Amino acid sequence: MSGIGYSTGMKLSLPTSVWAILVLWVLGAAGAVALPVSRLEVHIVTGADELSAGSSLELRIYETGKSVRRLPLVHGESWPRDSTHVIPVSLSETLDPRNVVRFSLYYRGASPVAPAFEVVAAEVQLPSSSGAPERLLDAMLSGVISRQGELATADREPSSVTCGSDADCDDKRACNGRERCAPHAPGADARGCLKGTPIVCPVNQVCGEGVGCRGLSEPPRP
Repeated sequence: MSGIGYSTGMKLSLPTSVWAILVLWVLGAAGAVALPVSRLEVHIVTGADELSAGSSLELRIYETGKSVRRLPLVHGESWPRDSTHVIPVSLSETLDPRNVVRFSLYYRGASPVAPAFEVVAAEVQLPSSSGAPERLLDAMLSGVISRQGELATADREPSSVTCGSDADCDDKRACNGRERCAPHAPGADARGCLKGTPIVCPVNQVCGEGVGCRGLSEPPRP
């Protein structure tokens, strides 16, 4: 393309305030990386028809190399039409959002004549280290589910699930060792990650996150 030149020796000169904003943006992006969570919140806005008592509504989470998680969102109660619901969900096994391929809402009406269930908007929010919750897969569901059916997000590309570096496998826990990205190595999980070797402490000491090995009787460090 004519009229455009490139110089490898060019330096970018920006005001100090702009550099500060850029640094904060980069740090914020790094802190926003989702980590394994043990709880989440489901936010649902219903449509023109009520969810009748006795109906089933589940959040289903599909993960690479694992069975689907089926998490009930109602327990026999009815929901009025045009209503908003925030459902906290505690997980028996931690969820690593990096393993999630898709999620869905599964609905089954309480009777053969139950109407379809309209979802105006639904999202799954995850707690994050930055304080502001993150949206699972950065996705929102909207649509109508027949008397028995499922409303799901699109599947993630396989390449976005497989690890590309050791950082993709890091669970931010030091005591269980350093995880590695080795998709073709024996023992690698569905994402291509290998577990680390847990830290072995001297006799009568245990490993604590952020403090390392310390005696069983030692008080926690401030």
